Amino acid sequence: MMETKNSDNLLPISETLFIPLVARATETIRDNPILSDNKSVEILKTMNLKDKITDGGQISTLGILARTKIIDDELGHFLSRNANATIINLGAGLDTRITRMDNGLLKWYDLDLPDVIRFRRQFFYENERVQFLSISVLDTAWTEQINVSENSMVIIIAEGLLMYFTKEEVSQILALLSRRFPGAHMFFDIVHSYFINKKISSTFLWGINQAKDIEKLNSNIELIQSWSAGNLLKDRQPLILKILNFLPSTKNRSQILHIQFK
Repeated sequence: MMETKNSDNLLPISETLFIPLVARATETIRDNPILSDNKSVEILKTMNLKDKITDGGQISTLGILARTKIIDDELGHFLSRNANATIINLGAGLDTRITRMDNGLLKWYDLDLPDVIRFRRQFFYENERVQFLSISVLDTAWTEQINVSENSMVIIIAEGLLMYFTKEEVSQILALLSRRFPGAHMFFDIVHSYFINKKISSTFLWGINQAKDIEKLNSNIELIQSWSAGNLLKDRQPLILKILNFLPSTKNRSQILHIQFK
């Protein structure tokens, strides 16, 4: 009999980590899925999510799947050329990307708040290449725990994270990363500023109008590429969203950015 995992005692903000897990698991068992994530399916089978927030709605789900697919693909390209890369996964939650990307050579750090990491340990294990950091991303001490081997490219991921911080906090995080990891590449998603402080499934605190605006936060940031999540899975978008996509704020409601620290 499969053991049911306990998800009690998680902070309310932490409970949003179930939404992407359910989105990935549900997508995996669809016909012709955009991604395959058997680990999420496995985790979901062991959990009792009664009274937990698990569904952000169709639009949110499509956005989650789009950002996951894009970051997976881009990270895969990097790892094909930099097999021994150091990956720093900020706000790891119940992210399962390590199970899809591990090539046996990379080094991987999963960082999140202590209560989340404690819960994560029920499903994932550390080893000599995969380590958990139980600490806030705002606490500068975590960077001292990152060991980067010589000639190892640093790639930072912050999926579904930065929009929950204020502009000042985001600037603080990016400044820390630029100082500690010059030359590193970073992939993360943003929301359009129109949606700031509006009650969607969660309250977002920070956003920007267009991708290039990210460079205004720090002079050591260079925007390499951006993707609109709305351009993926168009055939599965509800009619109302297809109509609203003519508005810039809706079309660019969720973007994935690739930046590099100079």
